[in-house]
This record gives sequence, C-alpha cells and structure tokens, in this order.
Amino acid sequence: MGPEKISVFLRGEEVDLSIVHSIPTAWGYLEPFVQLLALLVYLKYVYLKRRAEKRRYINSNGQDFVLAVEVGGRPISEAVKSQFGELDCLISAQALVGKTTLEDDKDYKKIAAEVYKAISCNQNCKVRLILSGPIALSAIIGRMIGYHSFDVTVYQFDPSQGGYYPVPTPDRSWFGV
Repeated sequence: MGPEKISVFLRGEEVDLSIVHSIPTAWGYLEPFVQLLALLVYLKYVYLKRRAEKRRYINSNGQDFVLAVEVGGRPISEAVKSQFGELDCLISAQALVGKTTLEDDKDYKKIAAEVYKAISCNQNCKVRLILSGPIALSAIIGRMIGYHSFDVTVYQFDPSQGGYYPVPTPDRSWFGV
C-alpha cells in the first residue's frame, strides 16, 4: 500500500497535497546538517574576526612599532607621521568609543585594553608609544604594561620644541632601594 493521495480543490482544479506531508520528514533529515553548517559558519566568523584583530596591530616595517593614542580634540596622526616617518597604529577615542573624551570606566577600559593589545602583539620589537590624553589614562596604561614587561618608549609633546620627545625610562634606582 503506497502513500495516500491527498488532494484539495482550489478554484475548481484538483491540487495534490501529498508533498506537504513529506516536508516534515525531509526536514528531520536535513536539520542536523543545517545546524552543523551554521556552526561551521560561526566558527569561521570567530576565527576571521580574531585574525583581523591581531592583524590590525602587526608591525608593517619590522623595526619600531609606532603607536599613537589620541584622546581629546587635538589630532596627532600627521604630527606623529612627520616626526617618526610612520604611524603603524592610531587608537582614537573618537573611533573607539564614539566621543573625544573619556567619561566613564567603560571608556577608559576600552582604550587601555586596545593599547595593551597593540603593545602585546608587538612585544618582539621596540614600541614607540605617543600619548595624547588624560594623565589618568597614562597611569592606567603604565600599570597594565608593568615595569620593564615590554620594550616601550613613551613620548610626550613639547610645544616649545614643536615635537615629541621621549620621557625617561625608569630603572631600579628610581625606587630608592
């Protein structure tokens, strides 16, 4: 005995509905494959996203990694490029948090985490860090990178010289021990 033929009359014509009964059965077989495909697409998305995040902080010339942090209204990218000849990465508060000032803990956390990510991705070379922002952010970044954890030289703008100069790197004698 074969499948029962189910049909209805629509506008005076007979329409066969036996195919409708086979759809749930077919979906029962196809659903695991669709779920597996969705999982694979998601895993590929996560992999590509993480790879792109790391690639954003890769040193382009293989020597010094020039990283500028811009918080506030004064753009620094052109000044950094003219003095150092390159700018590998610009972390801007406007681009990252959508405003030029840091107003709450989340804003400080986002900027500091991005700076740490950029520095840690380039720990195999010398990092030149140019900061243009609040002193509190500088202190947070300093605490995150630690004492001599990375080869980082911090630069500060000097209006009298019209450029950036390196601030001293602390050593053990600064601790008075």
